[in-house]
Amino acid sequence: MTSPDGIGHLLRALREEAGRTRREQAEHLEQVSGRYVDPENVKRWETEKRLPIPDWHALIAGGYGISVEEVRRAVAASRRFRRLVSTSVLLEHQEEVSPVERREFLGVSVLAAGMAAEPWGRLAAAVAGPRVDGKVTDKLVDATADMFVSEHHLPARLLAERLGTHLETLTALIPRSGPHRQALTVAAGETAALAGWAAFDLGDMDAARNYYKTAALAGREAGQPAVVALAMGYASYAVAADKARDMLAAAQTHVRGAGYAAARSWLAAREAEEAAATGDREGAVRALDRATTAFDYADPDAEQAWIRFYQRPRLGSLMVSTYARLRHRDLEQTAQDALTHLGRDDSKVRIAVLADVATGYVVSGDVDQGVEVGKRFVQAATTTPTAMGRERLASLAELLPPQHGAARDLAETIRAALAA
Repeated sequence: MTSPDGIGHLLRALREEAGRTRREQAEHLEQVSGRYVDPENVKRWETEKRLPIPDWHALIAGGYGISVEEVRRAVAASRRFRRLVSTSVLLEHQEEVSPVERREFLGVSVLAAGMAAEPWGRLAAAVAGPRVDGKVTDKLVDATADMFVSEHHLPARLLAERLGTHLETLTALIPRSGPHRQALTVAAGETAALAGWAAFDLGDMDAARNYYKTAALAGREAGQPAVVALAMGYASYAVAADKARDMLAAAQTHVRGAGYAAARSWLAAREAEEAAATGDREGAVRALDRATTAFDYADPDAEQAWIRFYQRPRLGSLMVSTYARLRHRDLEQTAQDALTHLGRDDSKVRIAVLADVATGYVVSGDVDQGVEVGKRFVQAATTTPTAMGRERLASLAELLPPQHGAARDLAETIRAALAA
């Protein structure tokens, strides 16, 4: 039995997402690292017969297109799961286990590990009747934050599975959470919003809309308007530009005051992007002014966990997207700034930034630059496949002028990748 959020499940999902056999994955790891990798090691990691030692973490991260921190978190989750399912002492030597220890195993530890979606987990929770105390609440809130960090790298399918399990755990605990009800409701609302984003990434629009509505309901119930703003921000990607613009303007009213500067900046930059799409130059520039002013006061790493993706390169890419539509004179400098601040990992943020910059160059007429950035975008988008990445690949292919040789070649490469 492998951990539902451990290293085995993660590596198997990433390998299958890339369409590789275990032997092919081992060969890929060798090519990336220059170090021999036994296919049996891949099998042992996936089945969790053996957990990767720290010496392998960087190699795995590079070969699977995720961060070293994500590898460490998954290995730690597998170790926790091993301890939880090692029940021989509990079952065979019950006289050696105190009622408190038994309760800890059957109740709090199971729920804090996010496994109540499993039948045995629900039964254990019912038998133990766990109390929701501050310790459990903190673990579940931290687990929610980790989901948003994982979203940067995990395929949507795998992320959706984890979110479903986590949301069931929160749902089961909220009615009995007493003074911790607000904190768990906020966590449930944030989880639902991210589940909607994953559903959108998988192309399930109905599920996405229902998750967003539920997230907003949880935010209102908990008296936490920022959760409502999060749901509206995600939902804005799935509607027409004029409606999205109104939605984003309304969302900004939910994140006023200290501690929400990054969220305000993100929503304002998205509003600018949609305003430019409707042809409102003045409105787009005003929204960007609000976005950049708010970002001057922002600290994404210290604010809500769900806004940590919004670093300088992401703001820059939204500015590029807006300036390209407006044919703005600051487009090229903004694009260069966004690329300068871009990290090296092939995360979903990197995909979004490269897509916006490549498209911005092509739209503005600088096809040569657009092709060069477009090549990097194609590599990132095919390394970490997402529905949004595929949509942006298709859009870029349509924009590339066929009379330009390098652009035509890139468009053919993109179409081949989309057809694979």
